[in-house]
Amino acid sequence: MKQEIPKPRRARVELEAIRAAHSELHERVSVPVTAPSRVRHSAYLLPNEEEQTRSAVRSAFHDVVRQLGIEPGAIQWGERAGSVEKTFSDGNLLRVVWELHTEFYSYTTTLVPPVRARSQDAFVEPYFLPAFPTTGSKLVDLDLMVVPGRKLGRAQRASLHGGIIYGGEVVNGEAHAWSTFQVDEWGQGRYVVAAGSLKPGRLGRLIRRLVEIETYYHLILLPLPEYRKQVVGLRETEKRIAAYSEDIAADLASREVKPEQEHRWLVYLTRDLADLIRLTERMRYRLSAANSYYAIFKDRLEWLRESPGGSYQTLSEFLIARVSPSMRNYNNFIERADALTAQLTSLGNMMRTRVSLNMEQQSLQTMNAMNQRAALQLRLQKTVEGLSLIVLSYYLTGLSNYIFKALEPLLPLPGNPTVWSAMTIPLWLGLAFWMTRRVKALVSSTPGGVEKGKSK
Repeated sequence: MKQEIPKPRRARVELEAIRAAHSELHERVSVPVTAPSRVRHSAYLLPNEEEQTRSAVRSAFHDVVRQLGIEPGAIQWGERAGSVEKTFSDGNLLRVVWELHTEFYSYTTTLVPPVRARSQDAFVEPYFLPAFPTTGSKLVDLDLMVVPGRKLGRAQRASLHGGIIYGGEVVNGEAHAWSTFQVDEWGQGRYVVAAGSLKPGRLGRLIRRLVEIETYYHLILLPLPEYRKQVVGLRETEKRIAAYSEDIAADLASREVKPEQEHRWLVYLTRDLADLIRLTERMRYRLSAANSYYAIFKDRLEWLRESPGGSYQTLSEFLIARVSPSMRNYNNFIERADALTAQLTSLGNMMRTRVSLNMEQQSLQTMNAMNQRAALQLRLQKTVEGLSLIVLSYYLTGLSNYIFKALEPLLPLPGNPTVWSAMTIPLWLGLAFWMTRRVKALVSSTPGGVEKGKSK
C-alpha cells in the first residue's frame, strides 16, 4: 500500500507537537551537585496567569544573566525553564536555574568551589544574585548547605537556625539531611545536606526534592489564613440555618403560615444560599489547588526514603503531622459548605412547594367561585331564554293581530280577528323555541362561534 505523503504544513505542525512533547521531558530537570557547595532557592507567586506577566518574568531572567556578564546566547533555554553557568576567576562555578510554574516562578543558584578548595569541613559562602525587579510576592526563600560526609558536625549544627533539629538518613541511608524549619530575620530557611555516598546526579535530585517539598508545603499552607477567617463565617451560617430549619418546621406544622411570612423565609433562604455558593466556589478554587500540591508533596516525601529511628524525628514525620491537618480542614470546609448548600436548597424547595400548594389552593377556590358564578349565569340565561320565548311570541301574536284586522275588510274571516290571533300563539311559541335551539346548536358546534364550514 502506498503511504500517503503529508502536506508540508501538516508535517510541520506534527513535528512541532513531537518536539514539544520531548522538550517537556527535559524541562525543569535537576542539575548535578557536588559536595561541598551552597544552594539558594527563591520562589515568587505570580500575581496572575496573563502572558504579559510571564513575559516580564522571562525578561527579568535575561536581565540577571546580563548583570552576571554572561551572553544571553549561552542560556540553555526552554519554554518554562532556563539555566546558565559561569566560572569566576577564583575557580568557583555558579549555576543559575530559572523555572516558571503555573502559580509561581523560581531562581536556584548553586555555587561550587574548585577542587583545590574542597575539604571535609569546608563552608561555602552563599552567592547573592544581582538585584533585579521581582514580580509578585516571595513564597519561599531557602539556603541549603551541602557538605561531604555523613555527620552533622558542630559547625553545621551551629549554622542551622535555632530550634529543634529534624532529619536524618535519606535515600536509604546513603545521605543525610537536617533542618529546624525555622527562618531568620529575612524569612530564609536552611538545610544541611550531608552528601554521603551519593554521586553528583543523585545528590542534585535530592536537593531538588528538598526544594520542591519546601515550595509545595508553603503553597499548601498559603490558604490557611483565609480558611481560618472564612470558617468562622461558615460556622455562623450553620447556626443560622439550623435556626431557620427549626422555625420553618414549626411554621409548616402549624399550617397557619401567612403568605408574608413565606415570602420572608424565601428571601432569607435565597440570600444565604447565594452568599454560601459564592463563598464555596471561591474557596473551592483555592483549596482544590492545595489538593494537587499535597499529592506532589507526599510523592516527594516518599522519594526521600527516610530511615526512622535515628536521633531526630524525620522530616516526613514532622511535615506530615503539620500539613495533613490543614488538608483535612480544607476538605472538611468544602464538605460542610456543600452540605449546607444542599440543606438550604432543600429548605428553599420545601418553601416553594408550600407556596405552590397555597397558590394552587387559591386557584382552586377561584375556579370554584367562577364555576358557581357560571352556574348562576346559566340559570339566569335559561330564565331569560324562557322569557324571551314569551316576549317573542307576544310580539308575533300582536303582529298577526294587526295582519288579521287589516285583512278583515278584504277577506272576511269567520269569527273575531282577535280569536284568530290567539290561535297562532302555539305556532309562534314553537317557532321561537325552534329558532333558539337552532342558534344554540350552531354556536356550540363551532369553536369560537365560527361556523365549521367557513373556518379555514
